[in-house]
This record gives sequence, structure tokens and C-alpha cells, in this order.
Amino acid sequence: CKMNYSHKITIIGIGNAGFRLALALKSTGYEIPFVVNRTFDDAIMLASLLNKPEINHNSLPDTIPSSNILCAEDSDVIIISVSDDAIPDVLLSVKSLKSVISGKTTVCHISGGTSMDLLSSVPSHGVFYPLMTLSKNKPVDFSLVPFMLEYSDYTSGEKLKLMCKSLGSEFTEANSEERLRIHVAAVYVSNFVNYLASLSYDISTPNHVFLLPLALETIRKAFLYGDPAMVQTGPAARGDVMTIKKHLEVLESKDEHYKVYELLSELIQRQTNKRENVKF
Repeated sequence: CKMNYSHKITIIGIGNAGFRLALALKSTGYEIPFVVNRTFDDAIMLASLLNKPEINHNSLPDTIPSSNILCAEDSDVIIISVSDDAIPDVLLSVKSLKSVISGKTTVCHISGGTSMDLLSSVPSHGVFYPLMTLSKNKPVDFSLVPFMLEYSDYTSGEKLKLMCKSLGSEFTEANSEERLRIHVAAVYVSNFVNYLASLSYDISTPNHVFLLPLALETIRKAFLYGDPAMVQTGPAARGDVMTIKKHLEVLESKDEHYKVYELLSELIQRQTNKRENVKF
């Protein structure tokens, strides 16, 4: 998507998401005049990356690192990418900017769990939520990252949609309640799965890599057939009490593992029994 280089975005907060968004947006042709972060050294590091030819291949003006939110004046969009608890403090400073007060600058956050209402004190605002796990140390293809958008007015919405189109990302519109429910669901399929994978690693290393095909097929199958409960397998779903007992014996010396295995096996059995008792 060919960008109009007059579009300027200021990123406030350069955690995992802010870091990845800054790199992706500048590489697609958005001018990022400033990256603002409380830890100035981190802002310097990101700005230096944004100014490299492989990212700034459109020969845009250099990005300047800053710890002063006031430099975001006259941006087309300000992306607040700090922790949820810190958004109100950042907003207090941002809403004093003349371009924000006039509605020229759209202020958005990227939080899945924070209502858009928090931004209602500024005329033009929205939510630009990437539904993806993002890390500084792992590049991501944003054409595979869906966004959930919410916005206060037509102009704000067009800015957010253009950002998605420039990144090659799919997007959908969702209100704050819908987004919060998806955020909870995302914790299940990402953070909780990652926690279980870490337990798996603990008892399987150095052979953990052989579990990768199984993990990939499990996720693929879970999303392919609608309700993942329909394709549940394993000893708990089969009611295989002897195998469950053997597994728990293996885990007797690992209290955390034992509790998790026992609880999840019980819940899977309940789920399976409930499905079998449903009359179609």
C-alpha cells in the first residue's frame, strides 16, 4: 500500500508491542518523528533501528528519541503502548497538546482489556488492538496479525484502517466489551498454552522438540472443526483411569505439575461427560 508520507505517528511506550509497531509502520512508509519512552536509553536504541536504511527505505526524516510527551504535538496519530495501568497518566499529558485538543491528532491505545471510554476526554480517539503475541526479540509478519478497531468518529476510523491496510493486516470493528472477551480468550490460547508448554518442557527436555508436530496439529485441529471440545483426545477424554494414575505417579515429586495435571484431567472428564449426556 503506497503511503502518503505526510502521515506522522508518535509512539509513546516501547515495550514489546510498541517496539514491533514502530518498526512495521515506518517500514511501510509512515513518518515516525518521535519515539517517547520513560527510559531514554530504550528510546535511543529503537530510534537508531528506525533510522537504518533497511527500515527507513523510503528515506523519511530520522526518528528522534525522547522522554518528553510534549514532542508528540502535531502528530496525525499518537499510539499509547504503555501498560494498562499507565495509560491514564500518559493521557493526562497528551490531552494538553493543542493538536489533540483541536481533534487534529487521534489518540489511540493498543490494549485488549482497556475500554475506549478511558480516552473520551480527547475529541479524536480510538483503539488499535493487535491480536497477537509480540516480542522484541522475534520479528513478526504483520500481514498475519489481525487488529480489532474501535473509534470515536469517521476520521479516526479511517486513520486506523489505513494503518491496517498499510501493514497488510486484516481488521474488524469491535466495541470494548467484545474486545475484552477476545482478550480473555487470547490469554487461554496464548499465555495459558505457553505456561503448559513450559511444564511440558520441564519434564521432556532434551526431547521436547519432538513435541512440536503434536502441538501444531493440536492447535490446527482445534480451530478446524468449530468447537475444540469435539476433537478432544487423550486419557482423560477416554476415561482411562489407569493411564492417568501412571502419569500422576510420574509427577509425584513435582507438586506444580501434579496439581495442574490432576485438575485439568478432572475438568476434561467433566466436559466429555457433559457432551456425551447431551441428547441430539
